[in-house]
Amino acid sequence: MRPRPAGRAVVWLVLLLPPAALARADIIHLKNGGTIVADSWEDRGEVLIVLQDGGRISVPRADVERIEATRPARPVADPAASPGSTPASGPPDPTGAPVSQAGGIMQSTDDEIQGTIEVLKRRINDYPLARAENTRRLVALLDQLGGRALKARDLDAAVSRFREALACDPKDSAAQVGLAAAYFRQGQDIFARSTLERALLDHPDNPALHALLGDVYNSQERTEEALQEWQRAHELKPDASLKAKIDKLARERSVDSGYRQSEAAHFTLKHDGDRTGADLGGQIVEYLESQFRTLQSRFDHYPLQPIVVIVYPQKQFYEATQADANVGGLFDGKIRVPIGGLRQITAEARRVLLHELAHAFIAGKSRGTAPRWLHEGLAQQIEGKTTPTATGVTLAKEFDALDGKGSWGQAFTYASALSFVEWLDERIGFAALVDVLEVAGQGIPPETAFEQVTRYSLMELRQAWGEALVRKYLQ
Repeated sequence: MRPRPAGRAVVWLVLLLPPAALARADIIHLKNGGTIVADSWEDRGEVLIVLQDGGRISVPRADVERIEATRPARPVADPAASPGSTPASGPPDPTGAPVSQAGGIMQSTDDEIQGTIEVLKRRINDYPLARAENTRRLVALLDQLGGRALKARDLDAAVSRFREALACDPKDSAAQVGLAAAYFRQGQDIFARSTLERALLDHPDNPALHALLGDVYNSQERTEEALQEWQRAHELKPDASLKAKIDKLARERSVDSGYRQSEAAHFTLKHDGDRTGADLGGQIVEYLESQFRTLQSRFDHYPLQPIVVIVYPQKQFYEATQADANVGGLFDGKIRVPIGGLRQITAEARRVLLHELAHAFIAGKSRGTAPRWLHEGLAQQIEGKTTPTATGVTLAKEFDALDGKGSWGQAFTYASALSFVEWLDERIGFAALVDVLEVAGQGIPPETAFEQVTRYSLMELRQAWGEALVRKYLQ
């Protein structure tokens, strides 16, 4: 591509429009020192469309230094009707982050955008000649609000916004991706998959659709299809994080692709049937189903999709997961345990399965936001572990020796996580810990969630726990 000449902005007059009243006097500052006073403007990606004195000009975004906004834009009215202006709404941000224009001007608040949406809806009915343009802008604003709700983990609001956008434009790819992502995070895999499969008929080369469909297939243990979708997404748009997922799944499939798979009410079980007792799979499922009902009650949470459980022989577990040698099981969206080779389920196998099942409920209740210490503390407590006296004495001495107590408890260890959760259970109750998980799942930082539920900061709770350790073990 040949570079543009330096020192001047290239501006093309592309269309003359009927005169309109001045609705927005933003100042576009160019990199060459020049300025353009815009009645209104719109971000079109590589160019900025500027309405000025009844005409429309295109300004390359590369030539724009910044935009000085004076007041919020209003929707476009019919050019033949009463004067109006175009909203300065750029393309929706699928992550929900605040959207900035070419010069770094932040978009409106949710309430301001909602006000613009209401005006657009009226003008779509009142001004037929501008209906297509106003509908396009309405969809873009609904996508933006949906994206913000998705990022804030307000999934019901996200679903509502994206569905409204699709009612206006059934083939809008941003709304299709956003709606499927919201369904997926709600655990509504079937709705997410059907949304994505329909969307790919409209946009077969959209990498975001292929990548998200791969996520859905993987969660359903349809790993061959997941790999195909991820690979297609990576071909369309290379991405390092996606490549890591492809490599991880390919490694796992090299180990477990030949495993037997069975479905139960709440679980999908995969195991190497040739190396286990004839009924080991049935024993595992029976145990997990019995514990499912208990944890459903304790966490007040019902997973909508079957939980995938993969049982490996010891060696294959570490080959597939690349976990450290001291890891006895893990949960990465699927329960993976190295207990294959047993002829029947043992007490130790039950303990490992229950620990990892607890992780599945903690992750589901908090929508993946629970911090590691809370995850591990709760999972250890659920499996039946308690803090030994020697460990309690060691922790008490560590706290007592600190000059400043503010940093106490911030470094993670399994022992401290269990001890802290035990104390929290005694002090505020298990139900309060479940409330913390639920609040965190709504997009509230865990530290804030604790303060909202308990009225104490996490630092205050940790120090009170340390003082309780000293009283219990050192006095």
